[in-house]
Amino acid sequence: MITQRLSLMAEMLDELATGRWYASRPGFITATRRQPTFLPDLWIANVDHPLGASGCAVGFACLDSRFVGLNLRDLEPTTRAPSLVPGYPPRLASGWDAVCVYFGLEDQMARWLFGPDGNPQSWAQVRDWVRMVLECAARDNARVAPAPGLRAAG
Repeated sequence: MITQRLSLMAEMLDELATGRWYASRPGFITATRRQPTFLPDLWIANVDHPLGASGCAVGFACLDSRFVGLNLRDLEPTTRAPSLVPGYPPRLASGWDAVCVYFGLEDQMARWLFGPDGNPQSWAQVRDWVRMVLECAARDNARVAPAPGLRAAG
């Protein structure tokens, strides 16, 4: 799990929930609209009340310049991923594979956070799910890490 990227996702979702988010990748918005120009109004009528907030979270991250390396290609997330065969160049991951690679998540966790089955009611709810995952990861890391100053008996 890449906690820095998930923390950034929680931050972006908070901005979406409070109406402070704007697309920051050049060419995606006009001066008067926060909504990316290539998204038809029928698909997302209002950025503050999107259809399927969890899946849209990844799409909006693709439009945010803070998520370096996460891109949109035909409305599907993409990123560079390590080669599946040693010695070959990196491959282009797309869809769920890109989400898993970029955020360092297992497929089941990525689909739980960002898939349609959770049926989130708001950006804030998705943000809270991401924060919960981060808190659990922090607790797990705290249990595994040895306390400073303790030495093995020897």
